[in-house]
Amino acid sequence: MESNVMTPAAMYLWEGSVLPEWLDYNGHMTEHRYLHIFSDSSDALYAKLGVVFEKAAEGSYYTMETHLRHLAETHVGGSLWTETEILGYDEKRLHLFRRLFESGGKLLATAEHLALHVAHSKSCAASGDMLTKVASIFANQNELPVAERVGSVLRQPLRHTRLR
Repeated sequence: MESNVMTPAAMYLWEGSVLPEWLDYNGHMTEHRYLHIFSDSSDALYAKLGVVFEKAAEGSYYTMETHLRHLAETHVGGSLWTETEILGYDEKRLHLFRRLFESGGKLLATAEHLALHVAHSKSCAASGDMLTKVASIFANQNELPVAERVGSVLRQPLRHTRLR
């Protein structure tokens, strides 16, 4: 699904299908599964940045704030995927935006996150290697249009940002 060629685009970091146990009493995917999918997308991004989960205490990202927008419903068997963008960053923080899609390109939900880099339970700067990877992704995505309503809830004064 992912290409090694860097083009200005959001990253595809998660894909899967709606399982029967993900349904609520109305017969569609329950709200906490949306967050679960976005969380799995975070883990995929952090792995790409170099977080070693077995050594997470030595340095990883921790979600400080999340804002979800539920836009459409989906049902069992729905083929889903996420797109991830880095909207901004500094030495300690990442401002992320994600979209959840269903086959055919139907937008189901969006999520905006603020993540903080921590080590040994204290905030700290990410490693130079991680920040180089973040900067590369950010630069690659810098020309992407900022989605509607992004920053309306989460707006951080980060050194590098796509929000004007």
